Amino acid sequence: MAFEFPLLARFKRWCMPQDLQAFAPEQLARAGDQPWPRQLDRYVFIQYAAISMAFFVLMPRHLAPVLIGGGLLLLLGIMAESRRLWRDPSSKRVNAAIRVAGLIYMAGVFASAGLLEKAHSVAAIVVLAVLLFFCTSAWWGLLMFRQTQIKGRLRELEERDLQSALQAQLLQAQIQPHFLFNSLASLGHWVRSQDPRAAPMLEALTAYLRATLPLFNREQLSVGEELAAVREYLAVMQARLGERLKVEIDVDPALHEQLLPPAILLTLVENAIEHGVVPKLGEATLRIEGRQLKKGVLISVADDGPGLPEQPAPQAPGRGVGLSNSRLRLAQRFGERARLSLENGPLGGCLAQLSVEPA
Repeated sequence: MAFEFPLLARFKRWCMPQDLQAFAPEQLARAGDQPWPRQLDRYVFIQYAAISMAFFVLMPRHLAPVLIGGGLLLLLGIMAESRRLWRDPSSKRVNAAIRVAGLIYMAGVFASAGLLEKAHSVAAIVVLAVLLFFCTSAWWGLLMFRQTQIKGRLRELEERDLQSALQAQLLQAQIQPHFLFNSLASLGHWVRSQDPRAAPMLEALTAYLRATLPLFNREQLSVGEELAAVREYLAVMQARLGERLKVEIDVDPALHEQLLPPAILLTLVENAIEHGVVPKLGEATLRIEGRQLKKGVLISVADDGPGLPEQPAPQAPGRGVGLSNSRLRLAQRFGERARLSLENGPLGGCLAQLSVEPA
């Protein structure tokens, strides 16, 4: 337990009753990046000029320059300590600073009593007391302001993170039902009509839900994990579409560790199935490619269906909400480094491309 003068402790509790929080290094690194305010430098030097003038008037002329010069050295020390307190506004630091200021004050009192005449000694003690009160009050006020600033910034960042997480969950919740509703509608129709495809469809859908739903609760998935979910989805669609659906997957194994927001690749594949494969009469091909390039990652999903309409409906299912949500989640995760485009393929059909540049 650190030793503290009783009178100094009582003085501190009376003048500075607010408890100070000790921030963890990661909290300071996250929210304590505000620069030192230059206005404080001007404020402190104005105070120093006022105190120096008081010394010049009250002290003997031959001692005034020495005291003013000593005060300047003390001021530089105060400013250095203030900057340290700005970087790490903890109560331990200010307590140490107050103790040092108290020792300097006591040394000044003894020096004044021994070296100066009584009248000048009393004046020096008064000036030193004012200086001590100014330093401790200013340090405490600085810390209260700095702690309030960091706490406010931490709250702002926490609220922003919470808002992003809730928004991501909402976007994800908008994506998942699209595939499930379509699959359940097909399954219900087949059950009512006693279609033999109902049993394989139910088994594939159960396997898909068991394997993939736990993954969607995470903030990000690797391409390898996402690709496994896509394969389960395609098994469901294979049961639904039969031999009409042909699938080609060629993803570089080096790409499997790339992290993406969940359901990004699944959304692209779902769009290709619903808007490219299903509307096409006869056999349709879906191709998934992934490459690790020098300029980053490139993932493409292509179909040979009818392609994009010349004037797409503004509320087209999947291609409206699904891709908009995917772009928003990619922007939250990668910023401007991620791009998602949708265009007609060079040989017909639709081509979706996702590129992520390295950080």
